[in-house]
Amino acid sequence: MNLLGSRRIGLWFCVCLAAFCSSNCARRSVAERPPAPKIRISTGPTGGGFDPLGEGLAQAYAKSFTSISVETHPSAGAVANVEAIQRNEADVGFTFADVAYVAYVRGLGGVSQPYDRLRAIAVLQLTPLHFVVRARSGITTIGDLRNKRVSMGPPGTGTSLIVQLLFEAFGVPFSSVKVRPLQFNDAARQLAEGTLDAMFDDAIYPAESVRLATKDGAKLLPLVGSPIERLRHEYPFFRTAVIPKGSYPGVTEVIHTIGVDSLLICRRDLDESVVYDLTKHFFEALPALSSSLDALRFMDLDQSPATPIPLHDGAARYYRERELLQ
Repeated sequence: MNLLGSRRIGLWFCVCLAAFCSSNCARRSVAERPPAPKIRISTGPTGGGFDPLGEGLAQAYAKSFTSISVETHPSAGAVANVEAIQRNEADVGFTFADVAYVAYVRGLGGVSQPYDRLRAIAVLQLTPLHFVVRARSGITTIGDLRNKRVSMGPPGTGTSLIVQLLFEAFGVPFSSVKVRPLQFNDAARQLAEGTLDAMFDDAIYPAESVRLATKDGAKLLPLVGSPIERLRHEYPFFRTAVIPKGSYPGVTEVIHTIGVDSLLICRRDLDESVVYDLTKHFFEALPALSSSLDALRFMDLDQSPATPIPLHDGAARYYRERELLQ
Protein backbone atom coordinates (compact mmCIF):
# COMPACT_ATOMS: atom_id res chain seq x y z
CA MET A 1 0.00 0.00 0.00
CA ASN A 2 1.43 3.41 -0.88
CA LEU A 3 1.81 6.26 1.55
CA LEU A 4 -1.25 8.12 0.22
CA GLY A 5 -3.47 5.07 0.82
CA SER A 6 -2.19 4.67 4.35
CA ARG A 7 -2.97 8.30 5.11
CA ARG A 8 -6.53 7.93 3.76
CA ILE A 9 -7.15 4.86 5.93
CA GLY A 10 -5.76 6.67 8.95
CA LEU A 11 -7.96 9.69 8.31
CA TRP A 12 -11.05 7.50 7.85
CA PHE A 13 -10.29 5.73 11.15
CA CYS A 14 -9.94 9.03 13.02
CA VAL A 15 -13.23 10.31 11.59
CA CYS A 16 -15.07 7.11 12.61
CA LEU A 17 -13.54 7.20 16.09
CA ALA A 18 -14.56 10.84 16.57
CA ALA A 19 -18.10 10.08 15.40
CA PHE A 20 -18.33 7.09 17.74
CA CYS A 21 -17.08 9.11 20.70
CA SER A 22 -19.41 12.00 19.91
CA SER A 23 -22.44 9.70 19.61
CA ASN A 24 -21.53 7.76 22.74
CA CYS A 25 -20.91 10.94 24.75
CA ALA A 26 -24.23 12.41 23.58
CA ARG A 27 -26.09 9.26 24.65
CA ARG A 28 -24.32 9.31 28.01
CA SER A 29 -25.10 13.02 28.46
CA VAL A 30 -28.81 12.42 27.82
CA ALA A 31 -28.84 9.40 30.12
CA GLU A 32 -27.05 11.25 32.91
CA ARG A 33 -29.04 14.49 32.63
CA PRO A 34 -30.79 14.97 36.00
CA PRO A 35 -34.58 15.26 36.01
CA ALA A 36 -36.07 18.75 36.29
CA PRO A 37 -36.67 19.79 39.91
CA LYS A 38 -40.31 19.37 40.88
CA ILE A 39 -42.32 21.92 42.88
CA ARG A 40 -45.38 20.42 44.57
CA ILE A 41 -48.10 22.98 45.36
CA SER A 42 -50.67 21.94 47.97
CA THR A 43 -53.89 23.85 47.22
CA GLY A 44 -57.23 23.13 48.88
CA PRO A 45 -60.57 21.36 48.56
CA THR A 46 -62.34 21.38 45.22
CA GLY A 47 -64.73 24.33 45.15
CA GLY A 48 -62.73 26.32 47.71
CA GLY A 49 -60.75 29.49 47.10
CA PHE A 50 -57.29 27.91 47.33
CA ASP A 51 -57.94 25.34 44.61
CA PRO A 52 -58.36 27.72 41.63
CA LEU A 53 -55.62 29.95 43.05
CA GLY A 54 -53.20 27.02 43.08
CA GLU A 55 -54.10 26.02 39.54
CA GLY A 56 -53.70 29.57 38.29
CA LEU A 57 -50.34 29.94 40.00
CA ALA A 58 -49.13 26.60 38.63
CA GLN A 59 -50.04 27.68 35.10
CA ALA A 60 -48.20 30.97 35.58
CA TYR A 61 -45.12 29.16 36.88
CA ALA A 62 -45.22 26.70 33.98
CA LYS A 63 -44.94 29.64 31.55
CA SER A 64 -42.11 31.26 33.51
CA PHE A 65 -39.95 28.26 34.39
CA THR A 66 -38.25 26.02 31.87
CA SER A 67 -36.06 24.19 34.37
CA ILE A 68 -38.67 23.37 37.03
CA SER A 69 -41.65 21.04 36.89
CA VAL A 70 -44.75 22.28 38.75
CA GLU A 71 -47.66 20.12 39.90
CA THR A 72 -50.68 20.83 42.10
CA HIS A 73 -52.18 18.60 44.77
CA PRO A 74 -55.73 19.26 46.07
CA SER A 75 -55.95 19.04 49.86
CA ALA A 76 -58.39 19.40 52.73
CA GLY A 77 -57.34 23.02 53.24
CA ALA A 78 -55.15 25.35 55.28
CA VAL A 79 -54.34 22.95 58.13
CA ALA A 80 -53.66 20.05 55.79
CA ASN A 81 -51.30 22.23 53.76
CA VAL A 82 -49.02 23.17 56.66
CA GLU A 83 -48.99 19.52 57.73
CA ALA A 84 -47.97 18.45 54.22
CA ILE A 85 -45.11 20.95 54.16
CA GLN A 86 -43.92 19.91 57.61
CA ARG A 87 -43.93 16.24 56.52
CA ASN A 88 -42.04 17.09 53.31
CA GLU A 89 -45.05 16.02 51.22
CA ALA A 90 -45.39 19.48 49.63
CA ASP A 91 -43.03 22.32 48.76
CA VAL A 92 -45.42 25.27 48.46
CA GLY A 93 -48.93 25.75 49.79
CA PHE A 94 -51.70 28.12 50.86
CA THR A 95 -52.85 28.68 54.41
CA PHE A 96 -54.13 31.32 56.82
CA ALA A 97 -52.12 33.49 59.20
CA ASP A 98 -53.61 31.93 62.34
CA VAL A 99 -52.95 28.38 61.16
CA ALA A 100 -49.36 29.18 60.17
CA TYR A 101 -48.64 31.05 63.41
CA VAL A 102 -50.08 28.43 65.75
CA ALA A 103 -48.37 25.60 63.85
CA TYR A 104 -45.01 27.39 63.80
CA VAL A 105 -45.13 28.31 67.51
CA ARG A 106 -46.62 25.21 69.13
CA GLY A 107 -47.82 22.68 66.56
CA LEU A 108 -51.35 21.62 65.62
CA GLY A 109 -53.79 19.03 66.87
CA GLY A 110 -52.02 16.15 68.56
CA VAL A 111 -48.56 17.40 67.51
CA SER A 112 -47.12 19.46 70.38
CA GLN A 113 -43.86 20.41 68.66
CA PRO A 114 -43.43 23.52 66.49
CA TYR A 115 -43.67 23.08 62.73
CA ASP A 116 -40.14 24.31 62.15
CA ARG A 117 -40.11 23.61 58.40
CA LEU A 118 -42.61 26.36 57.64
CA ARG A 119 -41.45 29.53 55.94
CA ALA A 120 -43.44 32.32 54.30
CA ILE A 121 -43.37 33.73 50.78
CA ALA A 122 -46.13 36.36 50.87
CA VAL A 123 -49.23 37.67 52.58
CA LEU A 124 -52.04 37.45 50.04
CA GLN A 125 -55.14 39.21 51.34
CA LEU A 126 -57.54 39.49 54.26
CA THR A 127 -60.30 36.86 54.33
CA PRO A 128 -63.34 37.71 56.49
CA LEU A 129 -65.04 35.16 58.73
CA HIS A 130 -68.73 34.65 57.87
CA PHE A 131 -71.07 33.77 60.76
CA VAL A 132 -74.37 32.57 59.32
CA VAL A 133 -77.42 31.37 61.27
CA ARG A 134 -80.67 29.66 60.36
CA ALA A 135 -83.68 31.89 59.88
CA ARG A 136 -85.74 32.19 63.07
CA SER A 137 -83.04 30.37 65.06
CA GLY A 138 -82.96 33.04 67.79
CA ILE A 139 -79.14 33.09 67.63
CA THR A 140 -77.64 36.58 67.86
CA THR A 141 -74.11 35.93 69.14
CA ILE A 142 -71.48 33.19 69.65
CA GLY A 143 -72.68 32.76 73.22
CA ASP A 144 -76.02 31.44 71.92
CA LEU A 145 -74.39 28.41 70.26
CA ARG A 146 -74.45 26.12 73.31
CA ASN A 147 -76.37 22.94 72.46
CA LYS A 148 -76.79 24.13 68.85
CA ARG A 149 -75.91 22.26 65.67
CA VAL A 150 -72.96 24.10 64.16
CA SER A 151 -70.73 23.52 61.14
CA MET A 152 -67.24 25.01 61.07
CA GLY A 153 -66.22 23.31 57.85
CA PRO A 154 -64.61 19.93 57.19
CA PRO A 155 -61.50 18.79 59.07
CA GLY A 156 -58.29 20.27 57.72
CA THR A 157 -59.68 23.75 57.00
CA GLY A 158 -58.55 26.98 58.62
CA THR A 159 -62.13 27.90 59.52
CA SER A 160 -62.36 25.21 62.19
CA LEU A 161 -59.28 26.51 64.01
CA ILE A 162 -60.57 30.10 64.00
CA VAL A 163 -63.95 29.05 65.37
CA GLN A 164 -62.40 27.09 68.23
CA LEU A 165 -60.51 30.23 69.27
CA LEU A 166 -63.77 32.19 69.01
CA PHE A 167 -65.52 29.75 71.34
CA GLU A 168 -62.73 30.19 73.89
CA ALA A 169 -63.02 33.99 73.68
CA PHE A 170 -66.78 33.87 74.29
CA GLY A 171 -66.50 31.29 77.07
CA VAL A 172 -68.37 28.61 75.12
CA PRO A 173 -67.00 25.12 75.88
CA PHE A 174 -66.32 23.25 72.68
CA SER A 175 -68.00 20.19 74.17
CA SER A 176 -71.25 22.14 74.59
CA VAL A 177 -71.67 22.60 70.83
CA LYS A 178 -73.02 19.93 68.50
CA VAL A 179 -70.34 20.18 65.83
CA ARG A 180 -71.14 18.97 62.30
CA PRO A 181 -68.00 18.60 60.11
CA LEU A 182 -69.72 19.48 56.83
CA GLN A 183 -68.52 20.76 53.49
CA PHE A 184 -69.46 24.44 53.27
CA ASN A 185 -72.12 24.09 50.57
CA ASP A 186 -73.64 21.11 52.41
CA ALA A 187 -73.87 23.23 55.55
CA ALA A 188 -75.70 25.93 53.61
CA ARG A 189 -78.24 23.41 52.37
CA GLN A 190 -78.79 22.04 55.88
CA LEU A 191 -79.40 25.56 57.18
CA ALA A 192 -82.15 25.92 54.58
CA GLU A 193 -83.60 22.52 55.53
CA GLY A 194 -83.61 23.40 59.23
CA THR A 195 -81.28 20.54 60.24
CA LEU A 196 -78.41 22.91 61.11
CA ASP A 197 -78.48 26.03 63.28
CA ALA A 198 -75.31 27.90 62.32
CA MET A 199 -72.29 27.73 60.05
CA PHE A 200 -68.96 29.49 59.66
CA ASP A 201 -66.92 30.08 56.52
CA ASP A 202 -63.63 31.98 56.38
CA ALA A 203 -63.66 33.05 52.75
CA ILE A 204 -63.39 35.96 50.35
CA TYR A 205 -66.80 37.43 49.63
CA PRO A 206 -68.96 36.55 47.92
CA ALA A 207 -68.56 32.98 49.20
CA GLU A 208 -70.75 30.49 47.36
CA SER A 209 -71.84 28.72 50.55
CA VAL A 210 -72.96 31.98 52.17
CA ARG A 211 -74.78 33.03 49.02
CA LEU A 212 -76.68 29.74 49.01
CA ALA A 213 -77.57 30.09 52.69
CA THR A 214 -78.71 33.72 52.59
CA LYS A 215 -80.67 33.13 49.39
CA ASP A 216 -82.80 30.71 51.39
CA GLY A 217 -83.32 33.13 54.29
CA ALA A 218 -80.31 32.54 56.56
CA LYS A 219 -78.87 35.60 58.34
CA LEU A 220 -75.28 36.87 58.29
CA LEU A 221 -74.33 38.14 61.76
CA PRO A 222 -71.56 40.51 62.91
CA LEU A 223 -68.67 39.44 65.14
CA VAL A 224 -68.01 42.38 67.46
CA GLY A 225 -67.72 43.24 71.15
CA SER A 226 -65.26 42.88 74.03
CA PRO A 227 -64.59 39.14 73.48
CA ILE A 228 -63.51 39.95 69.92
CA GLU A 229 -61.21 42.72 71.16
CA ARG A 230 -59.63 40.37 73.69
CA LEU A 231 -59.16 37.78 70.98
CA ARG A 232 -57.44 40.31 68.72
CA HIS A 233 -55.20 41.40 71.58
CA GLU A 234 -54.15 37.82 72.32
CA TYR A 235 -53.79 36.79 68.67
CA PRO A 236 -52.54 39.74 66.61
CA PHE A 237 -53.09 37.89 63.34
CA PHE A 238 -56.84 38.56 63.73
CA ARG A 239 -57.85 41.81 62.03
CA THR A 240 -61.08 43.75 61.78
CA ALA A 241 -62.89 43.16 58.51
CA VAL A 242 -66.08 44.23 56.83
CA ILE A 243 -68.46 42.53 54.45
CA PRO A 244 -70.13 45.24 52.32
CA LYS A 245 -73.88 45.59 52.14
CA GLY A 246 -75.33 43.97 49.07
CA SER A 247 -72.66 41.25 49.06
CA TYR A 248 -75.35 38.63 49.74
CA PRO A 249 -79.15 38.36 49.48
CA GLY A 250 -80.79 40.14 52.41
CA VAL A 251 -77.58 41.88 53.57
CA THR A 252 -78.71 45.52 53.60
CA GLU A 253 -75.97 46.95 55.83
CA VAL A 254 -72.25 46.54 56.38
CA ILE A 255 -71.37 43.46 58.46
CA HIS A 256 -68.45 44.00 60.84
CA THR A 257 -66.45 40.88 61.55
CA ILE A 258 -62.89 39.63 61.94
CA GLY A 259 -60.60 38.07 59.39
CA VAL A 260 -57.18 36.59 58.88
CA ASP A 261 -54.69 36.98 56.07
CA SER A 262 -54.21 34.18 53.59
CA LEU A 263 -50.58 33.24 52.97
CA LEU A 264 -48.35 31.61 50.39
CA ILE A 265 -45.85 29.45 52.28
CA CYS A 266 -43.06 26.97 51.50
CA ARG A 267 -40.53 24.55 52.99
CA ARG A 268 -37.57 25.99 54.85
CA ASP A 269 -35.06 23.76 53.06
CA LEU A 270 -36.03 24.75 49.50
CA ASP A 271 -33.05 26.27 47.69
CA GLU A 272 -32.83 30.04 48.16
CA SER A 273 -32.55 30.73 44.42
CA VAL A 274 -35.62 28.59 43.72
CA VAL A 275 -37.76 30.46 46.27
CA TYR A 276 -36.43 33.78 44.99
CA ASP A 277 -37.65 32.83 41.51
CA LEU A 278 -40.98 31.54 42.85
CA THR A 279 -41.54 34.86 44.63
CA LYS A 280 -40.45 36.97 41.68
CA HIS A 281 -42.61 35.12 39.17
CA PHE A 282 -45.59 35.18 41.53
CA PHE A 283 -45.54 38.99 41.58
CA GLU A 284 -44.96 39.15 37.83
CA ALA A 285 -48.06 36.98 37.31
CA LEU A 286 -50.13 38.85 39.91
CA PRO A 287 -51.91 41.30 37.54
CA ALA A 288 -53.27 38.42 35.44
CA LEU A 289 -54.09 36.30 38.48
CA SER A 290 -55.89 39.06 40.39
CA SER A 291 -58.04 39.93 37.38
CA SER A 292 -59.50 36.44 37.32
CA LEU A 293 -59.34 35.29 40.97
CA ASP A 294 -61.28 36.77 43.90
CA ALA A 295 -58.63 35.42 46.28
CA LEU A 296 -56.12 38.07 45.11
CA ARG A 297 -58.44 40.92 44.29
CA PHE A 298 -57.57 43.07 47.34
CA MET A 299 -53.94 42.10 47.85
CA ASP A 300 -51.87 44.92 49.40
CA LEU A 301 -48.39 44.73 47.89
CA ASP A 302 -46.89 46.84 50.68
CA GLN A 303 -48.06 44.29 53.25
CA SER A 304 -46.98 41.19 51.34
CA PRO A 305 -43.73 40.69 53.38
CA ALA A 306 -45.52 41.22 56.75
CA THR A 307 -45.94 37.52 57.47
CA PRO A 308 -46.61 36.07 60.96
CA ILE A 309 -43.87 33.45 60.49
CA PRO A 310 -40.33 34.03 59.16
CA LEU A 311 -39.86 34.67 55.47
CA HIS A 312 -37.84 32.19 53.47
CA ASP A 313 -34.38 33.60 52.68
CA GLY A 314 -35.19 33.58 48.97
CA ALA A 315 -38.39 35.58 49.47
CA ALA A 316 -36.62 37.99 51.81
CA ARG A 317 -33.95 38.61 49.15
CA TYR A 318 -36.65 39.39 46.57
CA TYR A 319 -38.30 41.95 48.90
CA ARG A 320 -34.96 43.63 49.66
CA GLU A 321 -34.27 44.01 45.96
CA ARG A 322 -37.80 45.25 45.30
CA GLU A 323 -37.37 47.88 48.01
CA LEU A 324 -34.11 49.08 46.46
CA LEU A 325 -35.76 49.42 43.05
CA GLN A 326 -38.67 51.52 44.32
